[in-house]
Amino acid sequence: MILRIRVILNVEEDVLRDIEIDESSSMIEFHKTISSFFGFDSSEPSTFYRSNDKWERDEEIKIFKLDENEKVYSDSSISDFISSKGDKLIYIYDFLNYWTFFIDVNESVEKIKEREYPYCLLSIGEVPKESPTNIFLNNPNIEEDQISDLS
Repeated sequence: MILRIRVILNVEEDVLRDIEIDESSSMIEFHKTISSFFGFDSSEPSTFYRSNDKWERDEEIKIFKLDENEKVYSDSSISDFISSKGDKLIYIYDFLNYWTFFIDVNESVEKIKEREYPYCLLSIGEVPKESPTNIFLNNPNIEEDQISDLS
């Protein structure tokens, strides 16, 4: 099956891509797909998080090993983490610039034989030249009063 997924970049202006990708694709392929459809080269360390309807982070799905003891899911398929309408992930690209994306499954559809996947159905907006300046304001798990404690 093919997943139709909306990927929204967490910036002020609307920047989103609706993509189709085979649910059997690996998480590292998913990372490369998202980064390339938004104009990044996919070379930066990145991670995914499971999310709920309020876009709160849950379990981390690491695709790069930062520590020898960590378990990574780079070869796991997308369907191990999302597979049906309403499933959500948060994707963080580049830990230094902290580009944050919200991923929402719209539907599952049959593969179109003539189409090459992954496929971008819709592209709205341009990625800003610079990442958001205050990553903590864009972090759904940090309360406003905790921000001053981090300064």
